Amino acid sequence: METLKQKVEAFNKLITADETVKAMELYYAGDVALQENEEAPRGGKQACMAREIALLAKFDLIIEITRQAIDEAGGVVFSEYMMTITDKSNGNVMHRKEISVQQWENGLIKTEKFYYNQAALL
Repeated sequence: METLKQKVEAFNKLITADETVKAMELYYAGDVALQENEEAPRGGKQACMAREIALLAKFDLIIEITRQAIDEAGGVVFSEYMMTITDKSNGNVMHRKEISVQQWENGLIKTEKFYYNQAALL
């Protein structure tokens, strides 16, 4: 049986290899709830994946994990990401630091909340 740390490492490999949608498909629960800052949560894996696909049609992302803490007993993962975001329509490059808090249940991400400021143009 895989530990939470092993599952998180596999998830990390995918998102840092520009395979975010595949990571969502494999590691999000069917009824996952994602929340951006204080916006209302989005529910359901398919809806969340559709939104990600739409974003990736507009932007290229490079994601680097700069810090991470895993609470095996509580099923909680805290991650700090540095993102380089390139707008495909005009080539503008932005950087954003983002914090993610994930609650894992039964080997899948049940909830995830992202905390960040708006990306800054270079």
